[in-house]
Amino acid sequence: MPGGRQFASMGSVVVLVDLIPTSVDAVHAPFEYHRPSSLSEACGLLGELGPEAIPLAGGTDVMVDMRRGSKRPRHLVSLTDLQELRGIGVRGGELRIGALVTPAQIEASQEVKLARPELLDAVGVFGTPQVRHRATVGGSLCTAASCGDLAPLFMALGARVVEEGPEERRVFSLEEFFGDHRRTILEPGHILSEGIVSTGTPGEGAAYEAFGLRATNFITVAGVAAFLRVEGGQCTDARLALGAVAPTPVLVPAAEVGLVGSSLSDGDLASVGLAAGRGAAPISDVRGSAEHRRELVVHLCVKALRVARERAS
Repeated sequence: MPGGRQFASMGSVVVLVDLIPTSVDAVHAPFEYHRPSSLSEACGLLGELGPEAIPLAGGTDVMVDMRRGSKRPRHLVSLTDLQELRGIGVRGGELRIGALVTPAQIEASQEVKLARPELLDAVGVFGTPQVRHRATVGGSLCTAASCGDLAPLFMALGARVVEEGPEERRVFSLEEFFGDHRRTILEPGHILSEGIVSTGTPGEGAAYEAFGLRATNFITVAGVAAFLRVEGGQCTDARLALGAVAPTPVLVPAAEVGLVGSSLSDGDLASVGLAAGRGAAPISDVRGSAEHRRELVVHLCVKALRVARERAS
């Protein structure tokens, strides 16, 4: 029997069955592919199918996980046709980015460039150009990988995410949204629909700095996002978020304590950088040791804070 897949049509459902795996990392059980046409239909379908169903956005993480065998869904629910999740717009002092918006679309968006140009820092190091055209904001956040580049900057900017369910619509901060490594608080039948970030105002500045091993296929070894608000030469608000050095992206409480009320001198920034390095909880892996990551955090914190300070002036 030749290798490949057999496709069987069952109404709005297409069943994909692997007859013979094409390689050792492509083994997965048969699954059903669903393509709802509205957000309410998608929520209802995911709620009905339960934990064995996975929503599919860009697929840049889900398909890799399926090839590796770390995910074996019985159902894939495509969000491709949900136009409600695709917009970028500014309303009431808030920049709203739909869950199906790609990093490449953020990069090209005039609304983003006017309202929160700092987001381009994270988009610029987000995977490869091909991935930036395929991945989605919602997929990146829902994957909850600690090395994601969008999440730390969103977190530093105080972003919120909107969760749509069969009966209610809820809004969470990103700190609430991330449960643990590769886990969020989303329940079956619930979909992340958009991210919300306040638009920038004079006296505010933010920045994202990351270190990766290969410029052509950037996977962050350590990343730092900083946000500052300055009034009358004094810091009135500060947030610092770290990526790839803890199970999830995390805020650094020492940033607010050490910077609010200060003049943001180089010494103030250096002290907060050292505190962030001590508070990081990295692991050692093939991309870097825990000690190396702590050193990177100190360096990247100071660098991100300096850029944020400049942008706030």
